[in-house]
Amino acid sequence: MKYRILLILLFTWVISSPIKINLVTTNDIHGVIASQKATFMNPQYPPTIVGAAAFSKYVDELRNSTINNGEGLLLLDGGNIFQGNPLGMADSGQSMIEWMNRIGYDAMVPGSYDFISGAKNLQSLALQSNFPFLFSNLECDNCPLEFDEIKPYIIKEISGVKVGILGVVNSQISEIVLSGNRMGTTAEFEVPTMRKWVPEMKSEGAEVVIVLTSSGVPWDREEEYEKLVEKVNNGEVNENNTSLNAIEMAYFAEDVDFIVVGGNSKGYWLPWYDPHSHTYVIQGYGNGTEFSHIKLLIDENTHLFMGYETLVDGRASQTLLSDDFEADRTDANWIQSKLENAIKSYNSHGSTNVKNTAYPKEVQLDQWDFPYLNTDENIEIITWNCEFFPHANDSTILALAEAVSDMDVDIIAFQELRRVGWFSKLMTYLPDYSYIVSEQASFMDLAIIFKSDLFEFVRQYEPFSENDYNFAGRPPLQADLLLKTESGEIPLSIINIHMKCCDSGLQRRKNAVKMLHDYVDEAFETQSNIILLGDWNDDTKDEPGQHSFDPFFNDSRFHFVTQEISFDISQASYPKEPWVSFLDHILVSNELVSQGSSYKVQTIKMGDFMGGYKIYDAYISDHLPVLFSFSVGQKLKYERIVEEIIVDLLDESKSLQKEISNNNIKLINKEIILERLDSLSASQTENIISMNNLSENEIITTNEIALILSKKMNININSKDIFRMTKNEILSVNSVVITRGGTYLVFNKNSSLALSFRSTFKLAVNSGDDHFIWKKNKYKSVIK
Repeated sequence: MKYRILLILLFTWVISSPIKINLVTTNDIHGVIASQKATFMNPQYPPTIVGAAAFSKYVDELRNSTINNGEGLLLLDGGNIFQGNPLGMADSGQSMIEWMNRIGYDAMVPGSYDFISGAKNLQSLALQSNFPFLFSNLECDNCPLEFDEIKPYIIKEISGVKVGILGVVNSQISEIVLSGNRMGTTAEFEVPTMRKWVPEMKSEGAEVVIVLTSSGVPWDREEEYEKLVEKVNNGEVNENNTSLNAIEMAYFAEDVDFIVVGGNSKGYWLPWYDPHSHTYVIQGYGNGTEFSHIKLLIDENTHLFMGYETLVDGRASQTLLSDDFEADRTDANWIQSKLENAIKSYNSHGSTNVKNTAYPKEVQLDQWDFPYLNTDENIEIITWNCEFFPHANDSTILALAEAVSDMDVDIIAFQELRRVGWFSKLMTYLPDYSYIVSEQASFMDLAIIFKSDLFEFVRQYEPFSENDYNFAGRPPLQADLLLKTESGEIPLSIINIHMKCCDSGLQRRKNAVKMLHDYVDEAFETQSNIILLGDWNDDTKDEPGQHSFDPFFNDSRFHFVTQEISFDISQASYPKEPWVSFLDHILVSNELVSQGSSYKVQTIKMGDFMGGYKIYDAYISDHLPVLFSFSVGQKLKYERIVEEIIVDLLDESKSLQKEISNNNIKLINKEIILERLDSLSASQTENIISMNNLSENEIITTNEIALILSKKMNININSKDIFRMTKNEILSVNSVVITRGGTYLVFNKNSSLALSFRSTFKLAVNSGDDHFIWKKNKYKSVIK
């Protein structure tokens, strides 16, 4: 029916003039509104893109012309407005909203990256804007986004035509946004959202319907559409419970005239036309490089949508090249000033948005036998490319959580995070680690996790975020940390990289490594303890000129600790045939670890612990993790305190235990000493203490308790699964229950520990909590 109406309207157009509405769209600006060099067009001789100052001048002139010629104007944005550039990130989008107010946007839809500074920040931006944020598929669990400035849709009368604009946010936000940033915000699936709201909009008088969405147009829209049609014909698609991109949405959008899209930076010269629904889909290139402009043609009698026409060279998208556009000088100066101040501020302070797990979970599975890699005297760090994380969803999360827990290393640098919302899920199983995730990347995020009790976090920094072409849209992720040692704190800079892949990216990798070398060279006088690691996408065995390492090969201040194992094919970090190679390198400064000093470096052959490489590849990644273990020449601060006292303990354990019990040692030292005692081997502790020579209230370590209870219960109890107790508390143990979830002690009903458990349980029930933690174990708050 819609197709017949279009034919009739096109015939009518011959004898009448349509109403024309200028539709101008932007998407995925990512804070890039300053002028820039278009290296993606010509790396050697890049033309100049004038930027937003030219766009503002264009819109000003267009607005005046539409008033003079009686046409309408509608200006929309598809989201992801500020993340990815210092100008946008310096004030979490406020400058971008100020600029959009200046332009005169009519509406925008939030994109996934607009949550980068949290849902509360998105709320603030909506309050600051002079235009509505549209979010019709909002599902909110006490989130900050339920308020008047965020609307499901608007109906705007333009040139006498009532145009309805429905905002649909990418329904995958729970998968692609960190849970702490969403703050309870999720999104309903796209098609049921359209089917719910479009009829209401029409009943409210909407004559033309536009869906404004951040669900994205895929890179190969024709190929993706063919796959969709095939799946639909085979009955493999249930559109009501599936997240769909904008091309897929269009197939089911029979009552929608146009879909305006953001969600990725890939653009097309002309809108997509869906032959099934007769709906058009438009998305331009992002990162401040261009905008799209077409004229919607509306029948002047029926006010039905007839089609569109282009304005310049038969194209909808217009690249803001200096040859074609002129900047408004006032706007250009304002933008340049904002950018310079933002870069200065960011270079000085970076970001301090370190994250910790608020609601930890325990890994319930013990499916694999991963090695324990932690040592008391060394720092252990791993680089790990987790291909398309998480490529097996929950299976990846559980396997990786178990691996990280078992290995127990101090720092891990992750690459290739495709859906960072799932990274939040991973970190709920790793409460001992703090973590940072890319804030400036636009493609495949990076992350660094580190032991919270071993390092003090200083800042997160992402160099080249304003110029990341050579880094393939993912600038390096730098964590500046302080390692606590006996003689003070040692500053460390951990720089995580993921270089452009493949032969076609060689020149960009060379450019990126040169930029990195210049960067660390400039900072070397103030920070010389550097570890630069990640997926370099080059092999140190490659022929001269066929790799990117030369700037560091030629600098005696640095060395690749992985180079010595890169020639051993059995340690290839990428072992998949036929491209077996060593791609995941670790570079260190000699100031931190001198060349020729003693350290350990190895590729962790995960297949050995999971039943083969194919299983590991299916669960976690095609790259293997690479370990670097090194000493800083000083004991950790808590190690020093323990060592000063532990010698006396082994000789005079009884007297030291009494000192602890009598509070002659500070509480923090007591905890440290007891933790150290817990780590002693059974052979060291077996003869130290027996139940007979203990006083009733002496504090007893878990190793000692494990020995006592193992003999008492005639079962093998691991000291890691229990907690420190006094003699009286040990005597109150009735039995031990060992499950896959952990080891649980059962106490006499009237004992102090039983009373403590019941009190904690009651508090959790009264507070409405689903579970609670008591003495290291997790329990459900269920009354049976």
